[in-house]
Amino acid sequence: MAIVSMLKVTLLALRADRAQLMQALQDMGCVEIIESPAEAEAFAYRGQDMVQEYARHMADIRWALMALARYDNDPKPIFGTYPEIDAHTARDTWARAQDILSVIDTLNQIERTRGELHAEELRLTAAIQALTPWQGWDADEQDMQQLKTVQHVLGAVPARNLPALEDALRQSPAALQVIGHQRDQQLLYVAGHRSAFDQVQAALDQAEFTRETLAEAEGRAPRDTIARHEKRLQDIAQQREQLTEQTAQLAGSIHDLKVLHDLYEMEQKKAGAAALSAETEQVFLLRGWVPKVAGDKLRRVVARAAPSSVVELTEPAPDEQPTVLLRNKPVVAAFEPVVEGFGMPDYRSIDPTALMAPFYAMLFGMMVSDAGYGLLMALAIPIFIKVKKIKFQNARMLWLLIFGGLATVVWGIAFNTFFGFNPVPQITSWFPFDTVNRPLEVMVLCMAVGVLHLFAGLGMAAYMNFKRRDPVAAISDQFSWALLLIGLGLMLLPQTASAGTVLALIGAGIILLMTKRGEKNPIKRILGGLGALYGVSSWVSDILSYMRLFGMGLATGVIGMVFNTLIAMVWDGGILAKALAIVLFVGCHLFNLGINALGAYVHACRLQYIEFFGKFFEEGGKPFKPLNNHTRYVRIAGDASPDNAA
Repeated sequence: MAIVSMLKVTLLALRADRAQLMQALQDMGCVEIIESPAEAEAFAYRGQDMVQEYARHMADIRWALMALARYDNDPKPIFGTYPEIDAHTARDTWARAQDILSVIDTLNQIERTRGELHAEELRLTAAIQALTPWQGWDADEQDMQQLKTVQHVLGAVPARNLPALEDALRQSPAALQVIGHQRDQQLLYVAGHRSAFDQVQAALDQAEFTRETLAEAEGRAPRDTIARHEKRLQDIAQQREQLTEQTAQLAGSIHDLKVLHDLYEMEQKKAGAAALSAETEQVFLLRGWVPKVAGDKLRRVVARAAPSSVVELTEPAPDEQPTVLLRNKPVVAAFEPVVEGFGMPDYRSIDPTALMAPFYAMLFGMMVSDAGYGLLMALAIPIFIKVKKIKFQNARMLWLLIFGGLATVVWGIAFNTFFGFNPVPQITSWFPFDTVNRPLEVMVLCMAVGVLHLFAGLGMAAYMNFKRRDPVAAISDQFSWALLLIGLGLMLLPQTASAGTVLALIGAGIILLMTKRGEKNPIKRILGGLGALYGVSSWVSDILSYMRLFGMGLATGVIGMVFNTLIAMVWDGGILAKALAIVLFVGCHLFNLGINALGAYVHACRLQYIEFFGKFFEEGGKPFKPLNNHTRYVRIAGDASPDNAA
């Protein structure tokens, strides 16, 4: 259980040494810069413009990389396995920064053009769709405008009204031409003498005539306009292909863009840290946190980078809250992501990882509960880590699954389950844990594990109280509940009922009298104790929540057995059926492993967070975030600062 002890850093240096000092701190990677105190606000360093400029460049580069993503053949980083470049390459990239950034301008122009073409394509396609039903109308609108004595309209009427309209127009100096149809509408051309067109218009209104201007035709015959638009669509398709070729030609800049992005990111981190400092005309002041074990190294690094600087390392004051860094042995460190997922513990509390780790592995193993699945995880994942050369710090979650797999092997043997089979029937006589045929014993086991887990949390809370030199709290708030719960458990057995009653009464009495021990009013004190005693119901529900171990284990085993039964039916066929059965066996069991391992991970976390951590965990810590060289795409070795570029 290790929350790393921190020292407060106060660093005073010349402004002229700022660049090399910030670079040295970044390369060191274990100093978190914090904001200078309020009294230094008047001397705050005004460097936010650079931070924003770097952020703008980084955003532009990420956009460009998204635009070029289909041409990116670089291997995708897995668990922090980023490609590494040397400082010389990085400085060369700095020197070519403007040329590299010009790629973004070119891409912007390409994307603008592509957007304009897309908008034009949509407009032309919509126009073609609107004009297609009118292709039978081949007159030119400009020619029609030359007619002096004839007035004409285009439009549509419901098909049911067409006969009546034709009859009405026969009584007037007018002509009607059916051009086409669209759904339940008839498309018409109607012409009549101007002197009598009011009569024509009345007939049209009676027939529910809807006028159409054919604005999409642009004053031409619809057929001609459609032909022009289709020709333009072909041109757009060719232009789009040319733009795609131009984009592909920029793919060679992808690696340079990634390197430049990460160089900007490193500079942004330094600028952001420097922006938290205070300065005068000659000097600047930095404050931060550093692990105690790195204090001497910090002094040496600062002395080399800026000999005239002054470093002061002090213990944090009682009212100060240093950031939190967890440090455990590798086996325990694999479970740190579970704690970090819940929240960092308070700096002055306890890191629960070491106590939580064996419980987490045990709970995970009980829920997966198949030795074959556990063996697969315990063997395949280390091979994957080895092949991909993933560092431990980046593969903690994978190592958690490895340890969970080992625990699964143990429980799988106890449950006599191997890829859904029961290979050793004799095991049931040694370990009576058969989720299908003997569920009661498994349920009792799950609740027993739950009690052990909860009592471990209770013990951790008592330990923290003793550490704070508050034994009264340990006895009143933890020991009392242990007595009450143990006593209630013993009362369930006739042989220990008397002893259980005594223990339960002692525990209940302590809770009743000591829960509100700060309350001077005896009535309020007793009422508060009675309210606390009602909390025994929450303990019962907490214990029952561990029945999910039984449910998950049962689901894993039953699904595996069902898969095996179905696969056995396929296996009884010929050679092809047997080959199919093998494929199904692998696929089905990988699926079962995947969904149940995911469920086990989630539910094991839930039991830790709600049931276990709820008994003692004191959150509120902020994670330690040092100034470092960690970047998005590559790892840069050495000093790649533009200040040191050749």
